[in-house]
Amino acid sequence: MNWTSVKDRLPEPGIPVIVFAKLYDGKTRRLRAQHAPPLTLLQSPECEGGVYDDKTDEYYCEEGWYETNEFDEIHWRIDGEITHWQPLPAPPEVE
Repeated sequence: MNWTSVKDRLPEPGIPVIVFAKLYDGKTRRLRAQHAPPLTLLQSPECEGGVYDDKTDEYYCEEGWYETNEFDEIHWRIDGEITHWQPLPAPPEVE
């Protein structure tokens, strides 16, 4: 699979992808993450802050990139620069 620059295109909201991140400590990582445009990613009740939407009466994560997995409802904001992303690989065929 090829990497896509975030300058060229962002993934669909809420779809997990692999990202290449330049972290605050100068290190780089490949992470499973999702991009959250404004008012698209519900914030966990255990988290503080967020953006409140009067129309839905819900709190949302601020716009940005969030590390994500399918078992955790808390979305951890990635503190660094995301430069590229690519779709997750297809799962193996299981008999």
